[in-house]
Amino acid sequence: MAPHAKHGRVDAQDNIIALDDVGKHTEASSAWVAFQGGVYDVTSFLADHPGGPEALEPYLGKDVTDVLFNEAAGHVHSDAVHSILSSRRVGTLLDAFDGAKHFQGAAKKAQSLNEKFKFDFDKPIVPQVAKLGSEYTHFVHQPQYLDRSARMFGPDILEFLSRTKWWVIPLVWIPMITAEILWSTNFGGLSMQVALSYWAGGILLWTFLEYTLHRFLFHMDDRVIQMHPTIITLHFLLHGVHHLLPMDPLRLVFPPAAAAILMVPIYSALFSITGSASIALCILAGATTGYVGYDLTHYFLHHGVPPTAYFRGLKTYHLNHHYKNYELGFGITSKVWDHVFGSVLQ
Repeated sequence: MAPHAKHGRVDAQDNIIALDDVGKHTEASSAWVAFQGGVYDVTSFLADHPGGPEALEPYLGKDVTDVLFNEAAGHVHSDAVHSILSSRRVGTLLDAFDGAKHFQGAAKKAQSLNEKFKFDFDKPIVPQVAKLGSEYTHFVHQPQYLDRSARMFGPDILEFLSRTKWWVIPLVWIPMITAEILWSTNFGGLSMQVALSYWAGGILLWTFLEYTLHRFLFHMDDRVIQMHPTIITLHFLLHGVHHLLPMDPLRLVFPPAAAAILMVPIYSALFSITGSASIALCILAGATTGYVGYDLTHYFLHHGVPPTAYFRGLKTYHLNHHYKNYELGFGITSKVWDHVFGSVLQ
């Protein structure tokens, strides 16, 4: 029987595994499947599956070749499955059907994609992305799964600023939100009741911003994105990296420095509309509260195991945006604005 190994750490080509041995790995602590002549350790992917661990559990320890793309059974997967599996291959299935000839497995599929675009994930990826030109949009919507966090920049300081752990978001923004409300009440002439009412309005405003920023900025027209290498680079830093590496935990929440830059025009617009710095700050504090909730929810949908049907539905909905149709399903914390603007992902 093959040893239980971390993905990417064994010579999978030389590791011959019988289906009976695959069948011994059916627990959350050790979960294997066979697919197209290969054997894969999907333990680390259980919680990340769009349908949650329960969607995979009936198939653990089995050959899923006839299941994975079975539309009649409701198992419709994108080609992202090849990248997901490629780094998790632990061996070759014994007596695989016409193995060497038939096998069009995950590792070959993922490798051919990178060769097509002349892309090397062992090198800083931002300079390479800028050179993709008209191929950029197609490339970033071919999700890649690495056994490490990809390096984006050559200089260490830029690389450091581009990596953000999820807990940094509340750590940075909750004190800022509190300070904005307290300034508005202590020095801006607003009562706490009035300040909190504007704060609540800001949270509602965020739900709209969440949708519009995602749909019209992060998913702007492909022809605009690909007009110039600088635009490609900016788009990749804003959102493209997340679609290319959707499960990279350090590229999921928005870096505070980048979020602060986006907040400047939002505050300026609020001040111009209200004519009051205090009111504008309270609304901004509410919008920032909504943003914190959004970023934490977004991280949880990718890496958490939802405890309720509502969050399980949100997880499936959002990951379908990644793997099935990135042109629909822009709501993260809610589908309300998708319904309003007719962009619901079925």
